[in-house]
Amino acid sequence: MMDVMPPAIVQDEVEWHNDGHALTLQINRQELEIIEISCPHKDTATAACRSAVGCIVVHFIGRFGLECNIGVCDPTPTISICWCFQGDPGMPDEGQLWFVPTEDEVFYAWMTQRET
Repeated sequence: MMDVMPPAIVQDEVEWHNDGHALTLQINRQELEIIEISCPHKDTATAACRSAVGCIVVHFIGRFGLECNIGVCDPTPTISICWCFQGDPGMPDEGQLWFVPTEDEVFYAWMTQRET
């Protein structure tokens, strides 16, 4: 009988949020630039993205840009993202944020499978 391996990321390790965050992009010569980071929870103090620095998604992507991206998709003017944060939101600079475009086919398949 073959043992089933546990998933690489279990639910207790990170929680992925698909809550409406989006990036507005533009191509400047050969570089893809983020020109806006949209947080749908600007007025919600209890949202998962709220931290000591405001929206933790805006903070990390504004600081590190596309270095936080672990997904792949075609560049479009607006990209919806899923995100996760590992660490203490009260001390965001000691944690790590990753995001994945919702259009990333592999991530979407994994996320859909987990929700069922």
